[in-house]
Amino acid sequence: MRTLTHLDKYCSNPWPDFASLSCSEVGWSNVKYLAEKLLLSGLFGLLYFGAFSLSSTLDLVDSYAPGISLVFLPAGIKLIAALVSGFWGVLGTVVALALVSPEFWPEQPLWFYVVYPSLSGFSTLAVVAVMKLLLDIDNDIRNLRFIHIPIIDLCATLVHGAVVNGFFALKNLAVDQDFFTRAFAMSVGDFLGSLILLLSFAVLAKLYDVYKQRPNTHLN
Repeated sequence: MRTLTHLDKYCSNPWPDFASLSCSEVGWSNVKYLAEKLLLSGLFGLLYFGAFSLSSTLDLVDSYAPGISLVFLPAGIKLIAALVSGFWGVLGTVVALALVSPEFWPEQPLWFYVVYPSLSGFSTLAVVAVMKLLLDIDNDIRNLRFIHIPIIDLCATLVHGAVVNGFFALKNLAVDQDFFTRAFAMSVGDFLGSLILLLSFAVLAKLYDVYKQRPNTHLN
């Protein structure tokens, strides 16, 4: 899936080679590197916010219980961010979730809106990192296969559901369902939302690859 790597120079996390640079060049490289990463974070944050807004419009947010949707599309953006860009992409989704979470978890202390999004985002990032090692997927995900998508999605959403609902249980949030019911429901909603977006993204990437490989595809 070569087209998944069109953001390679931003997403493969290469630190600049400082050995052959002067002090001023090193400073500029640092600034440029940080600007690129922050831009990537901002991009995925906007995509997450857009997916959340779409879910709200379709009345999918909180469709099962507070904080739990039967189909949660932003989970797909978060998983794509973890696969394609790693820490910086997920950071953007964490910030976006912190901004929107008061809509379904209102009147919580400020630390809640830091801890909850961080657990949500970085638990997914950790699972994706482990699955890439286990499935021998390159950092640039050139060798990612369709079969890998549901496997990674399932593992990430199961861990996410357990971690986040464990936090909710420790926080003693008033909910109608028990821990296992909530965790399973959240995992199902995240799995379906992620699968929809990931498969759509993969199909579009494959179609683009096929199009680029056809002869005489340039415009006359």
